[in-house]
Amino acid sequence: MEVKEFLSFFDQRLFVQEVESDSKKDLFKEIAKCLEQNSCVYKAELIIDLLEKREQLGTTAIGKGIAIPHCRSMATERLTVVVGLKPQGIDFDAPDQAPVKLTFVILAPPQDVNYLPFLGKLVEFIRDDVTRKRLLRVKSFKGLRKVFMEAAQQ
Repeated sequence: MEVKEFLSFFDQRLFVQEVESDSKKDLFKEIAKCLEQNSCVYKAELIIDLLEKREQLGTTAIGKGIAIPHCRSMATERLTVVVGLKPQGIDFDAPDQAPVKLTFVILAPPQDVNYLPFLGKLVEFIRDDVTRKRLLRVKSFKGLRKVFMEAAQQ
């Protein structure tokens, strides 16, 4: 997946600059509410339930301050990404026990062909130490896009 296509899935309306939630469960509610308010899903409760069920299979925290909760659902019409920042962090049962400060919540309809390529590209960016550290310092949507653009040029 090219960086231009990758960036097309990010929407400034779905960039939560300061997550209010202090728990994983509350974060899912806050994100689902954001999705519903921006007409990205038709029923927030469905998304909350799916994210919680996915989390029961194993944490979506990948360590080093980042989590990527994800699911497929008929409640959304296209691949949708919500980015949430929480500088103090949230306990996410991460493998390294580090609190999650940056969350990428990914939703896609069952038939979406971009879901796995997008997830793979995101993980590729996060695996790079320099890019990950820069992402954890992001404070704005513009800053997020800039980090991804610059990382793609390396």
